[in-house]
This record gives sequence, C-alpha cells and structure tokens, in this order.
Amino acid sequence: MDLNKQRLFAMLAVSLLLTACVGQQTSIERNASHAAARIDSIHFDPNTRQLRADNIRWMKTFLTQFYEQGKADRASGLTQQQAEQRVKRFSDCENGPFAPASQRSRIASHEYSADRPEQQSQIMLQSATATYWDGYHGRP
Repeated sequence: MDLNKQRLFAMLAVSLLLTACVGQQTSIERNASHAAARIDSIHFDPNTRQLRADNIRWMKTFLTQFYEQGKADRASGLTQQQAEQRVKRFSDCENGPFAPASQRSRIASHEYSADRPEQQSQIMLQSATATYWDGYHGRP
C-alpha cells in the first residue's frame, strides 16, 4: 500500500471509531453525567474520590423516577402550573432525598457523610428537576 492509501485508510478508521463513540444520550444519561461531574468537582481529595462511572450509574437509577413521574404527570393531564407546584415540593421535605443531612458518599463499600452536603443537595435537586421537566415535555 502506498503512503496516500495508508493515510486515507487511517483517517477513515479514526472517523468510524469516533462516530461510533458519539451516540445520542437520553435525558437521564445526560443529566446523570452532568450531576456526577458536578459532584466530583466539589470533592477535592483524590484519595477518597468516588468513581465517576459508579456515580453516573447510581444517578441514572435515581433520576429515572423523576423522568417517569414527569411523563406520568403529563399523560394524566397535569397543567404546567400544577407541575411547577410538584417540582417545588421536591425541595420542601426536610427528610427527603434532597435534604443536606441525607447526602452520603459511598467509597469502597462504606458509606460516609458527603463533603459538602448543601452543595451536593443542590446539585441533586437541580438534576432531578431538569429530568422531571424533560419527562414532562417528552424530551428523550
């Protein structure tokens, strides 16, 4: 093979590999990935940092319920105003999943209190809200 054919083949192979890696993410995957990255950025100690892939997997499981709730609310005929009231209730519960006291970190099969529970709580709430609205508006 001459040099030009080798270069053409290499460029074609690289473009095919890159195309295969860039798939369309669902709303849940996108919001979980963003939340995991934001939680990772507020945790500074590299010795106790959680694996981002584990965080994304956990976040996808957590956010699925909000996406499904948004879809169900839209299907049942909830108005925009009623849906906004539901979203407001996400943060009202003191002992709910968004309360700073309930924020935990899991490292090496042990559970610990989160480093910055208030910030982590806000990240989780924002992600759940965005995922709910994606489900409500039918965004994939």
